[in-house]
Amino acid sequence: MSDRRAAALALDRLPPELQAALALAWPGCPQAQRRALLAPMSLGGAPLWPGPLWPWQPRARWWRRRSARECRAGTLAYFVTRVSDALGAPRGPRLFDPAQPFFATPWTEADVLLHSPVPDAFSDADYWFITQRLCGGQREHATRLAEDWAAGMRRDNALRRSRRQAWLNDALHRLEASARGDFL
Repeated sequence: MSDRRAAALALDRLPPELQAALALAWPGCPQAQRRALLAPMSLGGAPLWPGPLWPWQPRARWWRRRSARECRAGTLAYFVTRVSDALGAPRGPRLFDPAQPFFATPWTEADVLLHSPVPDAFSDADYWFITQRLCGGQREHATRLAEDWAAGMRRDNALRRSRRQAWLNDALHRLEASARGDFL
């Protein structure tokens, strides 16, 4: 691992607007701030961060007063979200709470590490997303879902690139439709 990559995660070297956002969302909790930065962008569907935002775009001065208020409001709402199910219904503690299971990274710690049961289909970060965002933190349900999806992806030869993205988009759509009760 290069020193350059490790230094990129030093919280005091982030763009000032992002530092302010993270400090506001997680005051005095650098562990949660780092987890928010390291969380996967998405898993097939909508990005994990709201709208077009992504912290590694230093020129995106989205935290300035004259920036779009909707983006700021969406970001703050996201930071305080809870572990939720497929419909987004809150089910538990805050998403990046250091007491919650997380995936292993060189820059974070966790008492309980989430390891993907199907690493050929989902990384540990993907499995974290499935567990916390789609299964309300229920690891047994997340494991079954990941294994079922991985089997389907293997069967459909959809473990890579655009086929993977299309397969996951469809699977997420079916999961949400099933959770709403309007799956046809």
